[in-house]
Amino acid sequence: MLPTKYLLGVRAVPFDQFPGIFAVTHHRRTDSSRFISSYADGKTNKPELFKFLARAGQIESRRQWDLHHIVEGQHFADVDFAGRLQTMYQNELPVVLIQKDEHVAYNMLLHVSATDEMFRDTLPADLLARSRAAMAAAAQPAQRPALRARVDKLIELYDGAYMSDPVLTQIARNVLTDAKSLVR
Repeated sequence: MLPTKYLLGVRAVPFDQFPGIFAVTHHRRTDSSRFISSYADGKTNKPELFKFLARAGQIESRRQWDLHHIVEGQHFADVDFAGRLQTMYQNELPVVLIQKDEHVAYNMLLHVSATDEMFRDTLPADLLARSRAAMAAAAQPAQRPALRARVDKLIELYDGAYMSDPVLTQIARNVLTDAKSLVR
């Protein structure tokens, strides 16, 4: 289940019918909500959520909506100082239910090699190897300033990626700041 610490500074309301899902006001339309959850809770509840929306008069095609990790797993692996990537990716890292085209646009920005060159260190390609490397580096006090700088670069990346969306910006900052707290 999504830890509520990732929602600090965001007006999120638990969606009682769907455990683990939070409703937040859409940043562009105050008469609309978006849904934030863990990936597992979002995937589990997505079919029933769309049935609920249809009963309320909002007919949507489920295939046109994706769960987008607000901080991508490939980036979180670089700052996974606790070594919990596998569990966190499924059960804790926040996702937002967004329209497929918006998801594609974010992925095009967050997954290109130029983004990696500007905002990430050169690390092994395997996510679990990167997670293990981050955890091992965090255990060495001399490495911690460089690790804090790594987190700061990712915060800069996500601030830019979500610059028109204060909700996603804040949630990404919360996730990354929480990771940074492990290397103080």
